Amino acid sequence: MNFPSYWRETRSRLDQELRCQIPILFSTLPPLQIETVQQIIRDGKHIRGCLVCLINNALGGKTEDALPRAIAIECIQAASLIHDDYVDEDVTRRQRPATWTVEGPRRAVLLGDVMFATAIQSMAELGNEDGAIVARAIATVANGAYQELSWQTDGGGANLFEAGIYDRIIYLKTGALFGAACQLGAIATGASQEISTLAYAFGTRTGEAYQIADDLQDFITLWEHPQEGFKKLSPLLPALNYFCHRMGLALPHHASHQQRALHEWCQRIGEDFINCMEQEISLRLKQAESYIEYLPDNPYTKMLSKAPAKIATMMYCSTLPPGTAYQIL
Repeated sequence: MNFPSYWRETRSRLDQELRCQIPILFSTLPPLQIETVQQIIRDGKHIRGCLVCLINNALGGKTEDALPRAIAIECIQAASLIHDDYVDEDVTRRQRPATWTVEGPRRAVLLGDVMFATAIQSMAELGNEDGAIVARAIATVANGAYQELSWQTDGGGANLFEAGIYDRIIYLKTGALFGAACQLGAIATGASQEISTLAYAFGTRTGEAYQIADDLQDFITLWEHPQEGFKKLSPLLPALNYFCHRMGLALPHHASHQQRALHEWCQRIGEDFINCMEQEISLRLKQAESYIEYLPDNPYTKMLSKAPAKIATMMYCSTLPPGTAYQIL
């Protein structure tokens, strides 16, 4: 079995487990809200949940021990998307209306809070270390969302040009939750602190590569369709600044206010900029692979070594028609 096959099989099993476990985990909610939670999580890629299981298997663990932890991670991811869609004013998610447009902003945000709290509770009941990992992951993701908003406002704009700001953004936004997923998979096997730390680092670098791939897609949209991509500019500014610095270029400040100037600038540097971003993705992927050198040599670890590159590919596939990801992977 290769990683794409493992992912598809695990994704299917996670879908089944989520359908069974969500009514139990959220039993205090009215039936309509339970169905809303089901719909929010349904059709997700379940990449993070898959990593919980794969790390667990690579360390000789049982999938049954990984599943509750994978479910908690998927609940956290889904809750963060509810909040992100509202804050970013995105009205669709996976070709469906975003939760806040259906439930209303207040109810949607509160439902996301319930999902976060439920994930913490379920993991705390499983073990102190599990509870601490998911609580820390939620705090980190929330911190990233809050700081990103401040970076996009006039008050926080100056921070955009701080050294290391983009590294911090992609870690807080995405890397930390990927890291938590892998760490949960490790501790489910009773792994040592050293192995748990390596699993976290592997997940973090994988998540960062995934986020850079996401930003790359936004830049390509900006480059090819400036009239459509202009609204993506504000969240993309940290990435633009980071890679401009890597290329020895200055980010033109006037471009953030003038669509024509932005389009001309993107056309001038577009291909080189994309190449630079792709090189950074490759670097993070190699770093991720280096952290699993000391894991047991077995078929699951071999799949794990290929996983980061395939996961980054999924981000490219996310902009294609439904089902295309299966063909590419």
